[in-house]
Amino acid sequence: MHRVVTLAWLTLVWVMLWEEFTWGNVLGGVVVAALVVRFIPSHRLEVRVGFRPVAALWLLIVFLWEMIKASAKLTWEIYTPRNTVKPAVVAVPLRCRVPGVITVVANMVSLTPGSVTLEIDEESTTLYMHVLHLTTMEEARYSVLRMEQLVLAAFPPEREAILDDREVPT
Repeated sequence: MHRVVTLAWLTLVWVMLWEEFTWGNVLGGVVVAALVVRFIPSHRLEVRVGFRPVAALWLLIVFLWEMIKASAKLTWEIYTPRNTVKPAVVAVPLRCRVPGVITVVANMVSLTPGSVTLEIDEESTTLYMHVLHLTTMEEARYSVLRMEQLVLAAFPPEREAILDDREVPT
């Protein structure tokens, strides 16, 4: 069943990339999807992750708001003559060691204008990010830990996957 869903999803993505629904595009998508499913191994998640729709909606709202704020700040920086850029590399030790959760957090950091994920140390689950507008190290860490907390609320992993039970300060 998993392969059929993957095949259908990949075919849909193929047709969307071509931006036109034709039988040739659908057939081509099925062929490409079949090759992908056949030759690229599928990895199952090592840790089961749940899904909470209300928490996921809240995560989306908060993330979009953070993107709007960061975009406005970056736009202001571009169009004003003053240079307020204060770049820095910040290390943020994450609570969770579930690869999928860490990936979501790292991508959210990179999608936010003015910050980018540089590296994730898998052993210590530390995320290294570059920021353009550093106010304080604590504030930069807090923003990532808050996003991690929201991701963990939306996609709760098994209990043993959490490093510690500390709460993000409010």
